[in-house]
Amino acid sequence: MKRVPHLKICGLRPGDDLSFLRHSVVSHIGVVMVPASRRNVSPDEAGQLVRAAKRIRPDVIAVAVVSGGLGEDVAEAARRAGVDVVQLHGGEPRDVAVRLREAGFRVWRAVAFDPGDDATSFLDVLRSHASSADAILLDAKPPANAEPGVTGGHGRAFDWNGLVEVAPALSFDWWVAGGITPENVRELLNRVQPVGIDVSSGVEVGGRKDVRRIEQLIQAMEAWGHESLSVS
Repeated sequence: MKRVPHLKICGLRPGDDLSFLRHSVVSHIGVVMVPASRRNVSPDEAGQLVRAAKRIRPDVIAVAVVSGGLGEDVAEAARRAGVDVVQLHGGEPRDVAVRLREAGFRVWRAVAFDPGDDATSFLDVLRSHASSADAILLDAKPPANAEPGVTGGHGRAFDWNGLVEVAPALSFDWWVAGGITPENVRELLNRVQPVGIDVSSGVEVGGRKDVRRIEQLIQAMEAWGHESLSVS
């Protein structure tokens, strides 16, 4: 049996049905604290969601997605939200990550997967980010018409073929986001085995999280885990 990766359901908002947390595959939840995002929640709203989630699953890891801001401001918002991890999604300088870790938070760094013609230089960039983060989240580049600061959550997949080429050189914990759905997750996992996957729009119906879609995603992941190890 293959190791099923961790699963983060991101972009939760007040009123979302949290019953999907009964599935142990869901190890992380995410709240977006980016004002320009349609999934934006305030630190207080995030705190209510996190507390509700942890009443159901005390072991679930809560992640706050932020873009921009100084280390002290981000840390204060994260404290109010009661999260365990801060996911930097706006190209924040290294000192923001350092200050957040000093404040007791784990830090993830989101990086657009875009090795271009120089994979070696791209890997150097990833390693540099990884030196001040607990994990790297590889995401798709935002579309040209994206709101400033909204660097994720667009439902776009990046070049997974390119990821296959780069993955063997990734020596740190890395996650994949961007356009992952119940219909394509097995294709992704047949190509690469990240520590975890991060899903938002791929499990939404009408712009809100859908428990049935989440369960379909989990079923697809578990089915992949039970496939023969010879599958490629």
